Amino acid sequence: MVPNYWNKVFLIYQKDLKDEIRTFSHLLGTLVFGIMLVFIFSYALQLVHLETDSIFPAVLWVSVYFAATIALQRSFAKEYEDRTLDALLLASGDRGILFIAKFLCSLTILLIFEAVVVPLFWIFMGVTGYNLHMGLFLVSLSLGSWGLAAIGTMLNGMTVQLPGSRLLFPILMFPLLLPLFMGAILTTQGAMLGEVQSVMGWIFLLLAFDLIFTISPLLLFDYVLEG
Repeated sequence: MVPNYWNKVFLIYQKDLKDEIRTFSHLLGTLVFGIMLVFIFSYALQLVHLETDSIFPAVLWVSVYFAATIALQRSFAKEYEDRTLDALLLASGDRGILFIAKFLCSLTILLIFEAVVVPLFWIFMGVTGYNLHMGLFLVSLSLGSWGLAAIGTMLNGMTVQLPGSRLLFPILMFPLLLPLFMGAILTTQGAMLGEVQSVMGWIFLLLAFDLIFTISPLLLFDYVLEG
């Protein structure tokens, strides 16, 4: 039973990821948007005298958030536009399978985006990172991306069938993400300063937040997809 469950998850995840890579235009658009943000922020910050290491966490997560609002709206959009969502639900047999697969695909896209954009931010903003704790930095990126992908997948499932879903998605997303946003910025700041113990509470908050918004939609996805 369990292997069959995860086989279905992997097949849907693989299908979605192949679709993103095959069309490439959506993924490329997200990456180009991220690169434009890098140049805009780096140019703007050259005009003022600020310590880049201290503002880097906020700039990074603002950029990731705006890119995520573009990237994560595609979770269910393709199936809805092609009118194949009902067929996919029947094929999966369990809506929880669909949520996990879509969530993992969204998380993968976010991590690809960050793998491109974070080094560019680092270089063009002139970040020194003298006190950087790399392990904590990667943890903050992972937990922040996990929460973004989970909430983005849940909200896209709720709004994709509604009129004006592209407008509703970011409006609904921001209030839900405020605790995650605060935790991710402060944890990344702790990583930049090498202060692990001072941000342990925020790490546990991020982990709890991620688990809540992964397990809850997983259990309630029958209702989530009803919008």
